[in-house]
Amino acid sequence: MNAPNPLGHAALAAIEVRERRRRRSAIAARLLASGADAISAIDWEMLETAPAWLALPDTRLAMLQRQIGALLYVSEIRLWIDGARLNAARTLLGETFMQTLLAQRDLHAFAPDTGTRPRIGTAEHMPTHLQVAGASVLLASIPQGPLRRVVSAAMAPTAAMPMACEMALSLVARAQSLAAQGGAASPLSNAPESLR
Repeated sequence: MNAPNPLGHAALAAIEVRERRRRRSAIAARLLASGADAISAIDWEMLETAPAWLALPDTRLAMLQRQIGALLYVSEIRLWIDGARLNAARTLLGETFMQTLLAQRDLHAFAPDTGTRPRIGTAEHMPTHLQVAGASVLLASIPQGPLRRVVSAAMAPTAAMPMACEMALSLVARAQSLAAQGGAASPLSNAPESLR
């Protein structure tokens, strides 16, 4: 009979505690670096419950923003025939994510038109447009309150997309799911399950 290993559970608990501390520290550093006036309203509990994407390194956060932005632009992306924009999208999003994104047939209903977005006329516009669109969804995924005000200041001049928090959360989850389906690493894939 296999008896529970209390040392194994203790080691796992210690690893999770260290990861939570690392995550809180990374989020606090990002918010402090923003210099937002509302930072004094943030407490340990808010840092504990803040979204995991706030702890991502800048390059991984940018990738998540572009992937979410691509969900909002998928109808436009499907119409592209020029190699410059298609190649730029593959470079910015990853080939596997791009293929998985274009294979989805339900995204036209999933990402409703939530206002006017600038058209991506050239490949040079793509990084900015995708990233700003994704950042605005990430901001919308944070409920109204002090944390959202501080994160908004940190991500200024980008503003939250005018959509319900639940819809924004579902767009974030869908982008992560598409990244996982395509075999591409989701920006949060290395985080422990409890922190995703």
